[in-house]
Amino acid sequence: MSQFERAIIRDLPDSYTEGLTPGKFGMADIDLAREQHQKYKETLEKLGLEIIRLPKENAFPDSCFVEDPAIVTERVAILTNLGAPSRKGEAALILPILQKVYGTHIERIEAPGTVEGGDICEAGNHFFIGLSKRTNEEGAYQLAKILEKYGYTSSIISIRSFPNILHLKTGISYLGNKLVICHSQIANDCGLDDYRKLIVKDEEEYASNCILVNGTVIMPKGFDDAIRQVKEAGFDVIELDMSEFMKQDGGLSCLSLRIPKLAF
Repeated sequence: MSQFERAIIRDLPDSYTEGLTPGKFGMADIDLAREQHQKYKETLEKLGLEIIRLPKENAFPDSCFVEDPAIVTERVAILTNLGAPSRKGEAALILPILQKVYGTHIERIEAPGTVEGGDICEAGNHFFIGLSKRTNEEGAYQLAKILEKYGYTSSIISIRSFPNILHLKTGISYLGNKLVICHSQIANDCGLDDYRKLIVKDEEEYASNCILVNGTVIMPKGFDDAIRQVKEAGFDVIELDMSEFMKQDGGLSCLSLRIPKLAF
């Protein structure tokens, strides 16, 4: 796995609680969410990442979830075309910082294709592309062609029949060395036949979304069995309280674009 050098994050907007969510876990406390976001930032810094902190954008309640408008790799950044109508302007907001970091090494998903970064799980040089309510077949096709251009491979996993999984990475995370942690529904996909799996309990499905950062796995606090499995797999684990992001259908991967050392 690549070592990450930088991370792009965006401050929570004042309109955060107005974002897209089914609301099944109640209304988020924005002050507590900001405290949790600050601890998230500090954790990335402790793990060696330089933080590129973007200002809040109140016109876009979900804009702190910076993973969705872009996909970043060591060779190219890909500006997505978000599937949620209320988030369509977020790609344009993040483009200037991508241009500063990547220069001309930027590609785009064009309409009618839609892709959201939360549906894209990077597994070394391979990418799992999730078909969801937010990422369509045309978007997946465009993304696969872009990835191929830069020497990556990809495959499709559809999550459209799983009502509790918003994005692919809601239900799966890659931990390196052909190991994934995932929801039981995704674990049965034939595209994962060659991978070792840590399968989370149904009541701990939120813990399927975690991030490996420079050898340490950051996991949501309170999911004891999933945390135990990751520790027993040999990883150091940092637990963060994510309660106010869980309420807004957000997870650990959603809150940053983690950038490795660039290969150009």
